Amino acid sequence: MCQDLPYNTTFMPNLLNHYDQQTAALAMEPFHPMVNLQCSPDLRPFLCALYAPVCMEYGRVSLPCRSLCTHAKRDCQKLMDMFGVTWPEETECSSFRKKVHFPVCQI
Repeated sequence: MCQDLPYNTTFMPNLLNHYDQQTAALAMEPFHPMVNLQCSPDLRPFLCALYAPVCMEYGRVSLPCRSLCTHAKRDCQKLMDMFGVTWPEETECSSFRKKVHFPVCQI
């Protein structure tokens, strides 16, 4: 899902404590139907920012912005309900920073 991103280095463990890309890819599988049905233009970038975060200089990681999370969740909620997919507790949108307060987050 995250192969053709505008970056080619990721940081592990990711925010969800996956220690390798294979484990992260397996954890993303429940979201594949929503990504394939394109319920939101923000879902794929949000998931990739969580599961395959871009590694910036000096090992810093850029986390997703709250607005990216909120839009993805809002847009895809009906499909998630249809497919029985729940939004993971550890990705609650309120836990991410607002872009105005943290300009290094991924839009």
